[in-house]
Amino acid sequence: MIQKENSFGTFDQEINAFFKDAHHFASLINTCLYQGQEIVKPQDLMLVDPKIQAYTRDVLMLWNGRYGSYYLGIENQLIENYPMPYRILHYDCLVYKDQMDVLEKEHRKKKDLRSSEEFLSGIKASDRLIPCITIVIYYGTKPWQANFNMKDLFDVKDMSSLIDFKMNLVEVHSDTHQYKDNELDLVFSITREILNGNFTTIKEKYKQSIPKQVALVIASMAKDEDLYQQIKKEEKEVIIMCESLDRMRNHAKEEGILAILKNLLKKGISDTYILEITGVSSELLLKAKQSLN
Repeated sequence: MIQKENSFGTFDQEINAFFKDAHHFASLINTCLYQGQEIVKPQDLMLVDPKIQAYTRDVLMLWNGRYGSYYLGIENQLIENYPMPYRILHYDCLVYKDQMDVLEKEHRKKKDLRSSEEFLSGIKASDRLIPCITIVIYYGTKPWQANFNMKDLFDVKDMSSLIDFKMNLVEVHSDTHQYKDNELDLVFSITREILNGNFTTIKEKYKQSIPKQVALVIASMAKDEDLYQQIKKEEKEVIIMCESLDRMRNHAKEEGILAILKNLLKKGISDTYILEITGVSSELLLKAKQSLN
């Protein structure tokens, strides 16, 4: 599959839009953090501004549910990022800093800090922060190889006294979770097969129609520009994924043949000889000649 760096921004936008849907988001959290129990309800989620300080999270939700209020975040990784545990810890701490700034500002406005401890702290002992939990979703074709927690970034002999931070990581290429949200389950399962090159499995197993927008998310997660553009060109709003893959591969094959034909034409080889040695149709040869002009 062809991967193009300049498409990653578009791919991120497609994936982020998908997870801004509360049903997709809730299903991911319930499956990955709560063993499939329906703890997080879509109606209890509220999309919030993902910009924290100078950084922008991929997706950030406020969950007001069974266990209280939490910030829940998603970070998408199309390629492995070695300092990712630090990045997630940093992002989560910025969520806490934002809350601390608000608390301190409110107390200054109210002028309700009384004791020396309160003046020193800038908050009251009874003030509480909303915790933040982040899931990293990795769409690489290879296993995540380095740095799953903060301790992995250190090189010391004694780590027993260090407070560790381990990131929540989902690797789509090897993910076998069953998601109760049908669209999320299709997206992850088909993407997994594409990342692993199991196109025969896709043809045999995924013959149902899926929304075009969902198919675009799959192509984005697979980092496949050709497949993405093929789906974009589809006129229908529902896509049969195996058929789109076939059309994309046939198009790529034709493009390869056209490149060969154009090289032969540039060398001045006659049409008759080209048709004889390549076995292509006269229509395809004409298409190659037209593309030279």
